[in-house]
Amino acid sequence: MGATAAARWRTQAARALGDRNLVLVGFMGTGKSTMGRAAARVLGRPFADSDAEIEARAAGTVVELFARLGEEAFRTLERAVVADLSRRRGWVLATGGGALADPGSLAALRQNGVLLALSARPEVILRRVGGAAAGARRPLLAGPDPLGRIEALLAERASLYGAADLHLDTSGHGRGAAVEAVVRLVAERAGGVRRGRG
Repeated sequence: MGATAAARWRTQAARALGDRNLVLVGFMGTGKSTMGRAAARVLGRPFADSDAEIEARAAGTVVELFARLGEEAFRTLERAVVADLSRRRGWVLATGGGALADPGSLAALRQNGVLLALSARPEVILRRVGGAAAGARRPLLAGPDPLGRIEALLAERASLYGAADLHLDTSGHGRGAAVEAVVRLVAERAGGVRRGRG
């Protein structure tokens, strides 16, 4: 994409979003944090990652918090962080992969945000999150068959991610191309997303 076209898409994306947040949702390894940070730079917006916010508040990594608190307590903490982030205006936000499973979090994110679901093929996700050793860094993938676990979790969450306003498969995109695709998709489609729908 040339500089002139990139500037045009950037301007159109900013206009389409207005003061709403761009909220990246989706499964682990689909590029939410990486794409979110890069899209925020391109769009000239601040960026926040819910997992990073959780880690800062609870003084531990997501892996440590899962082990120490258990998934239910982690989700309670995540719900509070998402509620706080959702009150911001004009940000790019990246959420944890399971955040949309909580109806309250989904409603909060929708109130002032356009939800963009990133996806990727299971084998691409597995490669991005560490291959056969993924379970050491991703508690939900612990066990002898991380690929099978990814496939099962994707099936469980398909309707959650399907409820997003916009969708982008990042499987075949390098980082630069994916960010361009995000900005163009937002420019073309975000203006038609009603505020606080659902």
